[in-house]
Amino acid sequence: MRPRRIHRPRKRSHSLLWIVFGLFGAGLLALLWDRREPGGDRDAEPEPHPAPEPEPVYPEAAPPESVPVWIAGPAGNLYLRDGGATGTLPILFLHSLGGNGGQWALQLDHLRRRRRAVALDFRGHGDSDPAENGAYAIPDLVGDVEAAVDQLGLRHFVLAGHSLGAAVAIEYAGKHPGRVSALLLADPNGDPTLIPREQIDPFLAAVREDPLGEVGSYFRQLVAGGDRDAGRWVLEDLQLTHEAALTAALTGAMEHSPLPALARYKGPTLAILSDMNSLPYSLHRQVPGLATRLMHGTGHWLMMDRPEIFNHLLDEFLDAVEGTA
Repeated sequence: MRPRRIHRPRKRSHSLLWIVFGLFGAGLLALLWDRREPGGDRDAEPEPHPAPEPEPVYPEAAPPESVPVWIAGPAGNLYLRDGGATGTLPILFLHSLGGNGGQWALQLDHLRRRRRAVALDFRGHGDSDPAENGAYAIPDLVGDVEAAVDQLGLRHFVLAGHSLGAAVAIEYAGKHPGRVSALLLADPNGDPTLIPREQIDPFLAAVREDPLGEVGSYFRQLVAGGDRDAGRWVLEDLQLTHEAALTAALTGAMEHSPLPALARYKGPTLAILSDMNSLPYSLHRQVPGLATRLMHGTGHWLMMDRPEIFNHLLDEFLDAVEGTA
């Protein structure tokens, strides 16, 4: 095993941090867009409805234990966290770049008293194997979801994705609309294909040169506005990610537009957004009529920063979906 390099945090300008966020979810490309249209009006479209504060939550019985499951994926073994009650629609969670299914732990615990809830580690992330073929583009990650769904026997289910995972969820839903009963998008990627390549390529070159160091430097500053424990969790999970997965998944995400697949999926869809996800290329700006809820006071990992509010919105969405099923 080769030794890890020691990475010293590097100071980024505020605008450069915004561009990074556009890629990791709500907008790794914000700065790039700012350079393209420095005077652009970000408030031209109506803002999402703010999320309400949830009612007080009282102690409940412990949720069913999580069952570790390894399955054969299209490019190596995949790890899943499975568990929960049966009888209602199951839900499958997909994580962001540099994360893993454990980042949904507070949602898994919350939901498993009433329904089956599963979280997948993408290839090269968490406890899943790196891709034997080196493929990490969005369609390749969709293949991981297809393998999980088929081997777990999920005929109809809710699909939830955060950031990069939201792009994968949209692509899966557009390809298999009959299996996805509803689509929940947590701070989803926008459409990075709107940004000129000459502005994207220097960033990707820096990541290829030093994946964990470059991405880690951004992450250390991007988690500063959220929950401190959640921020440490995010940074630790980043270190579990294979470097090839970071560079290749990032490159693939930059070349992918979610709009065609989202247009093919006609089922219930909700996007839960952080304050920062309000740019011209943000998904709700590109898709008129997309149902949205806004969460204040979080970073990009909003389901980890304020889980009570996120879970309240999740419950509302699932209740509405099952009430109309």
